[in-house]
Amino acid sequence: MNKKISIIINVVLVIAVAVLYYLHFSTCNNACGETMEGDSTLASKPAIMLPKEIKASKIVFVNSDILNKEYDFVRDLTAAAQTKQQRLEAAYQTKAQKFQQDYTDLQQKASQGLLSENQGVAAQEDLKKRKDELDKMELQLQSLVDEIQKSNEEVRKTVVDYVKEYNKKANYNYILTHSDGPGGVLIFANESLDITNEILEGLNAQYKAKKATK
Repeated sequence: MNKKISIIINVVLVIAVAVLYYLHFSTCNNACGETMEGDSTLASKPAIMLPKEIKASKIVFVNSDILNKEYDFVRDLTAAAQTKQQRLEAAYQTKAQKFQQDYTDLQQKASQGLLSENQGVAAQEDLKKRKDELDKMELQLQSLVDEIQKSNEEVRKTVVDYVKEYNKKANYNYILTHSDGPGGVLIFANESLDITNEILEGLNAQYKAKKATK
């Protein structure tokens, strides 16, 4: 019964709009493939072929790390989930510790013959009810995980829908998601293509307006 219940909340924002790998081609001069006389290091390198066609493409990106931290919708969902988690876990731990203590005391009294048959039966029934309460609280903690998953999907859909509407006027070919963490897809992102602040401003304005109508 001392089993510690701990749920790690991770409201992870994903913008599933498009995925694109950047391939950077170096341009060679007429001396491409040629080596300096006596330089064995350069001689061992393979020649880099010139790209046959440079394709024009309108590509921008959004930093999902920043959205996670500064999108008010995510902040509110995270705060609410953490508050509920902490309240449930605190109540569970208090009840579980008291249950364990009373269970141990009952065993000791029973072994010492300090309880009548009626007292023993009443104590056992009380412990059973309290155990059922603890089981229900565990289910509540588990259901919190499902709530968080639904919140993740709601955030993702909200962002994707907003970006789609935004792009009806912007007409970008690709709007990518960029993360600074190890799970990031983009190897390199030119800062001039970053539209994170613009998207974030719009999302927060949309969320503020939505809250005002409630």
